Formats: sequence, C-alpha cells, structure tokens
Amino acid sequence: MVFDSYCVSCLLGRQAQMSREILGAEKAYRFMREASRIIADAPEGVSGSYLTWRFHELYRAFGVTEDLYEKEKKDSNDYVLSVLPEAQKRIDASDDPLLTALKYAQIGNFLDFGVLDKSDVDSHFAKDVAGAPDRPLDEKEYRHFVKDLTAAKQLLILGDNAGEIAFDTLLVKQLQKSFPSLSVVYCVRGGKALNDATREDAAYVGMDRLTTVIDNGTGIPSTELAYIGEDLKRAFAASEVVLAKGQANFESLLLSGYNIYYNFLCKCERIGKVLGVPLFTGCFLNERRIPPLSPFPA
Repeated sequence: MVFDSYCVSCLLGRQAQMSREILGAEKAYRFMREASRIIADAPEGVSGSYLTWRFHELYRAFGVTEDLYEKEKKDSNDYVLSVLPEAQKRIDASDDPLLTALKYAQIGNFLDFGVLDKSDVDSHFAKDVAGAPDRPLDEKEYRHFVKDLTAAKQLLILGDNAGEIAFDTLLVKQLQKSFPSLSVVYCVRGGKALNDATREDAAYVGMDRLTTVIDNGTGIPSTELAYIGEDLKRAFAASEVVLAKGQANFESLLLSGYNIYYNFLCKCERIGKVLGVPLFTGCFLNERRIPPLSPFPA
C-alpha cells in the first residue's frame, strides 16, 4: 500500500517534532528541507515505512549516531518478559491455546513507538494485556489459518516490535505444540529501525533458542519486497504460509499475492478508513480474502 497524503502529514509532523528535540531549531529546519526532498524523490510504489527508514538515515547524516529507541526497546522487552508467565498460564488454561496465543501476539503490537506516543502506549497496554484472551479475533480466518498450517511444511513469521517479539515466543511455542512437523522461521529487521525487533532482541527474549531466526536484510521497518535480503527471499519461497505482524508489514505487503495472514492493531487514521474500523481495532486478515480496498481514502 503506497504512502499517501495521510502518511505524508503524519510522518512530517512526527519528524518536525523529533528533529527539534534532537537537533535544535536551526538544524531541524535544514533537516526538514531534506526530509521533504526524500518524500518527493521516493521510488514508485513504496509504503510509508520506506520514508521512515530514509529519515533515520538522514539523522545519521546530521551526526546522530545513538539508537533513538534503545530505552523503549529494552523497557518493552523487560515488561513483556515479566508478564509472560501469567500469559502462559492463561494460554494453557484456555479452550483454544493457539487462538489465545495469537491474541497475545496481536496485543503486543501496541508497543509501537514509531506510530504511537508513549502516553498512548501507557494508557492502553497494561489494561489490554489483561484482557487479551477475551479480545475478538476473526473466527473464519482463524479456521483458515489452522487448516493451512495443517497442510504446510513451513511457516514464516514476520516480526515487528521489541516487546511484541516476547509475546511471539508464546505463539511459537504453541505452534510447535499444535503442529509438531511444522518448521517455523522468524524474521526480524536487519538493522536499527524505530523500536522494531532485531537479532539482538530475538536473543534477549529467547526467540533464537526456540526456532530459526533470520533478518530482512534492511533497516526498513516493514517488509518492502524490492529491498529484502536473500535469507528472507528464500524463506518466502519455501513457506506455504506467512504470518505478518504489525501494521507496517500490512501496508508494505498488501496485494503481494502471498498466502499472508496479517495480525495487527489498527493504529492510524488512514488504515482505519481503508478497513472501516475504529482505532486500536485488532485485525486478523488474509491477503487472498481481503475485499477490494481503496488505498487512497477520502
């Protein structure tokens, strides 16, 4: 889903605020002039996350070398690790442990500091974690998902945020219990990208001790197929089913044609208008059964 005017106004607004805080007013002015050129010169067909990647490259050109989201990533991982034992108990006690694990994996998508302010995350997350098992998830698509996995040899999971990846460890464990012959490959970002999970986060939460972890070969905070590395290309080719976590993966992969199940929370006005849902609605959709959508909502 290519970026549009909603994306431009949102991304520029966030960069204007961030650049003033990080660079100061004078450098922020020059930064925003260059950011505007990045938008004007963006390749045809890329999503908004491509622009985010280029903006963060621009910060490095302005001398910013530290990880701007290091604290948020560690705090998110530590918090979710602290609640995993209780979440595992609730998964084990549920009527359908796989379904409940998918719901926890979805609620972890709140931990998105590239889209949401910390105040938004703090106001929603703890309450929604407690209520995760009771959240709705499309039952028809879930049945399709289970049926597809029953026949599949390999599942590719495209991860999203730090913290969220810790909840995904519960999902991977349940997938391995439910489908013992299924190979699961988990993909993280290939470089620092907002507060998205990297190989370091996968090791921190223990994902690499559960299953094969690869990276997408790029610092783009989504899965732009024109830019992914060879490991991810091979994983796409070998996987009958893909589970794409997060809104950015939905935006970058929509209409790609793969058998992708999207599991994310709607966190922006544009996606809400495209899907016809309120903000913070949980979405579980399949690429091949999504009805025709207008990528440019009014």
